[in-house]
Amino acid sequence: MEAILRKFESEGKAAAGGIEISYKTCCGDYPLYGEDGALLGTMFTYSYVRTDVESSQDRPVIFAFNGGPGSSALWLHTGLLAPKRIRLENPTAPQTVAPFELEENPNCLLDLCDVVIIDPMGTGWSQIIEETRQAEAYSYEKDGEIFARFIEDWIRKENRWDSPKYLMGESYGTMRACVIPSILMGGPICAGAVSKGITIDGIIMMGTGLNVNPQPNWWDEYGVEKMVLDLPTMAACNWYFNREEKPDLHAFIAEADAFAGKELLAGLYRGNRMTEAETKSFIEKLTYFTGLSPSYLKKKNYRISLSEFSKELLGDEGQEIGMYDGRFVMHASGQIGMADPVADDGAMGRYTPAFRGGFLKLAEELGIDIDMPYHIINFNVNGMWKFDGIKTPLEYLRAALRRNPSLRVLLTNGVYDLVSTIGQARYAAGHLDAEKGQVILREYPSGHMSYVGEESGEKLSQDIRDFIEKEEMESCY
Repeated sequence: MEAILRKFESEGKAAAGGIEISYKTCCGDYPLYGEDGALLGTMFTYSYVRTDVESSQDRPVIFAFNGGPGSSALWLHTGLLAPKRIRLENPTAPQTVAPFELEENPNCLLDLCDVVIIDPMGTGWSQIIEETRQAEAYSYEKDGEIFARFIEDWIRKENRWDSPKYLMGESYGTMRACVIPSILMGGPICAGAVSKGITIDGIIMMGTGLNVNPQPNWWDEYGVEKMVLDLPTMAACNWYFNREEKPDLHAFIAEADAFAGKELLAGLYRGNRMTEAETKSFIEKLTYFTGLSPSYLKKKNYRISLSEFSKELLGDEGQEIGMYDGRFVMHASGQIGMADPVADDGAMGRYTPAFRGGFLKLAEELGIDIDMPYHIINFNVNGMWKFDGIKTPLEYLRAALRRNPSLRVLLTNGVYDLVSTIGQARYAAGHLDAEKGQVILREYPSGHMSYVGEESGEKLSQDIRDFIEKEEMESCY
């Protein structure tokens, strides 16, 4: 199979930052080559560049990508970054059948910065040329090298060396965002083994997946009891459905966080060495925060996985909550056989059709005419991925912060996200050894995609603006 490198250009106007702006788009294939020069495939990329400015050479630019690792960037593209976004009348109960509509995106950032969106090989409309050589692109560090090469090429071709440069990654994309700065800087032990000397001004991480684990592999770092890290998110989901006689959301999360770091951690360590009074108080508080019954907590030895929690919280009502967003609810999955972790998730199973339908309409407006399927997420890519490297994601991020004191990191998480919990993000933020103001953590009343919902999307957009404009920002805890 041979690749035909496609290119589509268009112009448009958008309301962004309270003003009308003009912009141009360039969408098309970026070729990926093996070490022998053979064409392995392409990434499909989308560039939005404002045109009604005197010069773009020093305008900030965001390079954005989703996760998976085999996911397209449809989510960030249609949910947050494009001048138009998918219209969701009810964000937690979206329509699941056509027609799907677009609307003007009030959170568009194009007045402030240009945006480049990337779909990796095997996702979206990208092309796979050498089917038997996909492994050459599908690994943690090789993937980072590919993205770094594209970013360098884009900067060079557009003469944007003076532009402040930002990475925006969601979910697994936060791992990409950790390794890319090291490859752009370069060095003898870095992937590619070439010194480039390119620095990044900021990293925006959404649905942060900087994992810590009591039994780590290369991917995770040593941490604490997982139940301790997961409790604040369990508490947020419990609050959403059972908020009577509880303080407001943020106060309740703060209470859960304090309990997790003290009494929960101590109780899990001491087990049946707690006195009867201590055990009684421990169970009462754990019930208060999780919404789970004392008998269930005892049966599970006070350690509940997030998937168990999603099924148990509303189990008496015959319902389970979404892992990707705990506000979403579906009937219990016990009678459908093996449940698909994505298609049968209460959130992903509901909003995916709307995002796809909206994106295809957006693509028409961008003048993209491609007669091939659009792969939102390619799980075959996930299955072939090599999860190994010379550093963990946190180690890569620590190295980038250490060598570049001007680098700033914005960690953003939805409090109802049971896939990448706020406890994991808080723990990671607290163990980065950064200078004051380098790492900022924000939380939103949303799920894995913190731009879903008007309140959350507006707050997220404003935080990104403040971050790029280098406003003084405090972490949320």
